[in-house]
Amino acid sequence: MVNINTVYNAVLVITNKDNRGYITPEEFNSLATQAQEAIFAGYFMKQMAYEMQTGGSNVESDFSNPTLTSSQKIAAFYKNASLTKNGNEFTYPSDFYKLGVVNVNDIVADNASNEEIKYINLSPLTSPVATQPVYTLTSTGVKVYPSSITSGVTVDYLSKPVQPKWGYAMPTPAQVASGVPNEPIYDPTQFDPATDNYSTPAKSYNFELDASEQSELIVRILSYAGVVIKQADVAQFAMAKEQELTTTEQ
Repeated sequence: MVNINTVYNAVLVITNKDNRGYITPEEFNSLATQAQEAIFAGYFMKQMAYEMQTGGSNVESDFSNPTLTSSQKIAAFYKNASLTKNGNEFTYPSDFYKLGVVNVNDIVADNASNEEIKYINLSPLTSPVATQPVYTLTSTGVKVYPSSITSGVTVDYLSKPVQPKWGYAMPTPAQVASGVPNEPIYDPTQFDPATDNYSTPAKSYNFELDASEQSELIVRILSYAGVVIKQADVAQFAMAKEQELTTTEQ
């Protein structure tokens, strides 16, 4: 993961240095979400491009391949879930991004298109049975055949990353009177996506991307905010801050 507060502070320092004005926490969170989504989607584009170049060879077997890192980063989002039947389909989990394998009572189901299933169901010889299940895709889940199946459906899937959130609290009047700047104060309390309200200021959630994406996140957020900066400059900034902290500690 990438610490949300580290990225937030870097973005604020660089935007102030570039005289771009103040970015509110809400604006930052919106830009941070865009940046994370773009980097995450980029993993699949890199992998597809590599597979096209290599004729679909196994990416994971080639450690000299630059997109292997993307493959490893994607692996962090692999999940398994049991699906519930709603109407005539089994609905995807709320964090669903891409489908892997569909299992029906521990049997791997075959995929068919909506057109193919019409013909498959016409003949008793090809019609799906419980021991040879078939599924089709919908926009929100899968339809499993035979339709008499009502449970036991699990999927391997890729989840989408949770929205990052820089949470904060405003200083109390007493704190402001004592000299504390009247600015948002970082709230490191862990945000729970299942129970907490994203629109409330309190609580934070780190980027779910690999730690190596920190510089890329900063660059993207700054570019969305209208600040053009190179990754090398971000790395230089990070080194300067680290040196500054080391000097302070001494």
